[in-house]
Amino acid sequence: MKKIIISIAMFAIAMALLISVIIPLAEHGRENGVKAEAQIDTIDTQINSLSSTIR
Repeated sequence: MKKIIISIAMFAIAMALLISVIIPLAEHGRENGVKAEAQIDTIDTQINSLSSTIR
């Protein structure tokens, strides 16, 4: 019986950690990835316009 209670408590701690730490970090990383992709697209556009001007 004691092992079952310990297992349930450890599972609850793991779920709390997942919900409170890992998921928000993943969302933050996703947001930064989207921002970086937008910045790269802007830079690519600027480089392409510059290279067409040089030719």
